[in-house]
Amino acid sequence: MPAKITFVCVIHSITEKDSKDYIIRESIAIVRKEDNVNMDVKVITFTPKNTSVPRWVPIFETGSVLRFTGKFALDEQPPHNTTLEVIKFY
Repeated sequence: MPAKITFVCVIHSITEKDSKDYIIRESIAIVRKEDNVNMDVKVITFTPKNTSVPRWVPIFETGSVLRFTGKFALDEQPPHNTTLEVIKFY
């Protein structure tokens, strides 16, 4: 099911992993929902090591405020727990 999602979040923590061509950063972002309940969002970025390759995601640090917006593909039947997996393809 297609959906358009826009949200603002604060980066809480970041861990980095190294691969051959990319630096992989796994971050936990916090979003406050309408009912003032916090929700954790996992953000994974792949930053190319090659400086000639365009970088689509800016480098962010703990405490950074990020705005996400775009069209996403969601499963037809969402899971019954509080996890929602959003996958964006370019």
